[in-house]
Amino acid sequence: MLNDTRVFEANSQGGGAFGDLPEWDLSDLYASEDAAELQADLTWLKQSCIDFSNDYEGKLAQLNADEMLKAVERYEAIDIIAGRIMSFAGLRYYQLTTDPERAKFMSDMQDKLTEHTTKLVFYGLEFNRLDEEALSKLLSQNTALARYKPVFDRMRAMKPYQLSDEMERFLHDQSVIGATAWNRLFDETIASLVFTIDGEDLPLEAATNKLSEQDRDTREAAAREIARVLRENTSLFARVHNTLAKDKEIEDRWRKMPTPQTGRHLSNHVEAEVVEALRNAVVAAYPKLSHRYYALKAKWLGLETMQIWDRNAPLPIEDDKLVDWTAAQEMVLSAYAEFSPEMAEIAKQFFTKSWIDAAVKPGKAPGAFAHPTVTTVHPYVMLNYLGKPDDVMTLAHELG
Repeated sequence: MLNDTRVFEANSQGGGAFGDLPEWDLSDLYASEDAAELQADLTWLKQSCIDFSNDYEGKLAQLNADEMLKAVERYEAIDIIAGRIMSFAGLRYYQLTTDPERAKFMSDMQDKLTEHTTKLVFYGLEFNRLDEEALSKLLSQNTALARYKPVFDRMRAMKPYQLSDEMERFLHDQSVIGATAWNRLFDETIASLVFTIDGEDLPLEAATNKLSEQDRDTREAAAREIARVLRENTSLFARVHNTLAKDKEIEDRWRKMPTPQTGRHLSNHVEAEVVEALRNAVVAAYPKLSHRYYALKAKWLGLETMQIWDRNAPLPIEDDKLVDWTAAQEMVLSAYAEFSPEMAEIAKQFFTKSWIDAAVKPGKAPGAFAHPTVTTVHPYVMLNYLGKPDDVMTLAHELG
């Protein structure tokens, strides 16, 4: 097995142990933070929000079907440009969250977009005040407008929890310095942490990777070091957690949401009963699945009692050979091709067009995600690839 220090150092440069790991090419969004196209879009966005407000505020209830469709399409165009700008700023930021320039750029974009789009807050509020029968009549009169019904249904699900127009504008304006700012503080702190394991200084992703090593002493050392560093930051993390929890409790109380979960269910477009049924099924299956699995795993590992650092341990019979990037790509694409050749062709573009950022780098956000951007641009996938089988499965999952 390759030495972990060399693996991390090579990987952090985008190549080496796993082959040439890709980085994002964000030029399909914007070429740079000072691109002329970006500045033009910001100017267009500001004026479009002003024009939209002038044309429609206080008037939605008087629009006919064709006029409502035009309003919806104009709002959609504004939403796409705003989403494109924030996708670019956010993706650059998560590549290197500890870079002050990138953090400032994202903060500046959030501030500008929040300022411009404050004029649009009325739209959702007025739309939700439309009479249900009148809205149904509009949808029946224009098939292009009816196409947006799923969007309208999601908007109107928030109707019982709307506040006054003035209060909604206040919440919109203060969002930049509210939960968003606290989440950024957490992200930047996590990305800046350094874990020293067996003489190596590692970021969180590389440190947690050692929890799946064959050697139990290495796993224990990693678990204890991760616990030590996180414990040193307990006060900060507690402040972030408690502030976010209280911020949510206050807003939920003002909106008269019946449970703390209601907002999340509305965001996920899922009924509370469905989530509760899933939760109950998982809990009921604990004895048959997780309890039995860990008992078997302890036996396979030859342990009377498993510790926290044994939870992700590979089985003794597992091959600890790392999977290079080329092999991972072939495995994932062949699996997709067996299921659907069309899906494999779609997924292949992510590898050939630099839509994946895979290397583990200091300051990069931990974890993995697939960011959809907007309807006029393709998604981007972020990984922290370290060559383990789990990393290959994560690649397949995020592409899905």
